[in-house]
Amino acid sequence: MSKSRIPAVLFAVSLLSTAAFAAPASSPAADFVPAGAVEPLDDAAMKGMASIAASSLGAHVAFLASPALEGRGLGERGFEAAAEYAAAQLKLAGIAPFGTAGEEGSYFQAVPVRRLTGISGELEIEKRDGGQRARRKFASGVDCVVSAAAPQAIEAAIVFAGHGIREPKLGRDDFAGLDVRGKIVLIVAGVPPGDEWTKPELATRYAAEDMDDRFVAKLETAKQLGAAAVLAIEGEELETSVAARARKVERGFRAYDETSGAPPLIQVSRTVGRAILGEAFDAAMSGVKPRTGATGASAVLQIAVKEEAIVSRNVIGIIPGSDPKLRDEALVIGAHLDHLGRSGDVIYFGADDDASGVAGLIEIAKAFAASPVKPKRTVIFCFWTGEEEGKFGSGYYVNNPRWPLAKTAAYLNLDMIGHPWLREEIRKLVTDVALPDAENYLAGVKAEEFMEVGIPRDLPALETAVRQSARANGFPLHLDWTDGKHGGSDYRDFARAGVPFLRFFGNFFAAYHEPGDTAEALDPEQVQRVARFAFAAAWKMANP
Repeated sequence: MSKSRIPAVLFAVSLLSTAAFAAPASSPAADFVPAGAVEPLDDAAMKGMASIAASSLGAHVAFLASPALEGRGLGERGFEAAAEYAAAQLKLAGIAPFGTAGEEGSYFQAVPVRRLTGISGELEIEKRDGGQRARRKFASGVDCVVSAAAPQAIEAAIVFAGHGIREPKLGRDDFAGLDVRGKIVLIVAGVPPGDEWTKPELATRYAAEDMDDRFVAKLETAKQLGAAAVLAIEGEELETSVAARARKVERGFRAYDETSGAPPLIQVSRTVGRAILGEAFDAAMSGVKPRTGATGASAVLQIAVKEEAIVSRNVIGIIPGSDPKLRDEALVIGAHLDHLGRSGDVIYFGADDDASGVAGLIEIAKAFAASPVKPKRTVIFCFWTGEEEGKFGSGYYVNNPRWPLAKTAAYLNLDMIGHPWLREEIRKLVTDVALPDAENYLAGVKAEEFMEVGIPRDLPALETAVRQSARANGFPLHLDWTDGKHGGSDYRDFARAGVPFLRFFGNFFAAYHEPGDTAEALDPEQVQRVARFAFAAAWKMANP
């Protein structure tokens, strides 16, 4: 990023220390809030929650995920229609525009992006074995998949770095003793064997289903160490899907002002891995303490791509705070408008991801605007662009904030709120953490009402607001402690900038990032439950 982020954590800690009571010590029992009798908030908050109707939420989702919007792909007309729709909803609610400086009366913040098309590549490996040299060429779409990156040619030695993981708390550093500056780093995708690597935070960081999410931390480490590129050996599933994966990344996007981004990533097949590692390949894939270091191989990587500049848009509205002492502090609430667009005749509708969150945000904004009691703090509503392609909209905002980050009390994110937890998933969760008296807890839980919120530690005002919101709705709650810096949604850049955040999320489902993510497959009442839950938490934070 071209501009430095404002460190807001000191402001946040002092601001949030005014909470009514401190957070209880963290333990499995303290992290799970059982369902109970409803404990109402003030009348204005309860009326605001009641105004959020499943029928209205369903109507928003039906429009945003309709064939007419063609999956709301970044840079496509369907996304532009969705942006206009969000702006029109804010205007109808009487919420003032808060777009780009210099565009008076605009709801839009311009976000420049580089669009990449025609992405292709070739990898030539030279392996030295004794006095012999062997050369092989591997093409994208056959033996490897080249991710979206600037056009370039790289020639360098290959260094093997295990799984490419640095986790000091677990006593693991795959880069220990290695000099990878200017080198091509070979790693194994995913996580090593062992129960400790199945914990949700580590699995999300290193083994997420979405490639953009599961390689972020590894690429960041490689970047810090000066690696020129990263080759990631995938399992056998790549060999049956390599052509389809390559077609999916024939186009992509990069942040416009990206000057020193992560090194290019190339997913490679086991065939490529064997060509580089030789007899050491089986040990490397098994995770049985493979020997890291020089491989005796080098590579020439060629990446071809066409770049063009496009301008997308965030949609932003604002309700000024009513309290003279608190109006200079803002609460930001966001959801992303974009999805994966279309591929040929196949539309990726994105009903849950994230028409559901957008629908929730629209109705939350309307509830704030319609209330006769105006929030004490300023409340800003943001509909982001480019989340699916790299968190471009929220990242751009963090670097070009419409409200100072140092005076941003918190960021609340709504993403994929249309599918509830299943009872067996809740049972596994409480079993994994060894929740005391788990059976009694489960007996009082309706799976569809179970809520899990991502939240950083040691911010008692956020925790208090979430707990009060759960009690106001009668929902069982799990606090999922996370620093958010490797998160898979738009809270990530806020977390990295030191802004306190809350992550509102429902559950994954089988059609995630597939054409089956349709309005018909989604539960509007689940969207209503999460939207009311998020509204209540936002209300408490806007009115401390």
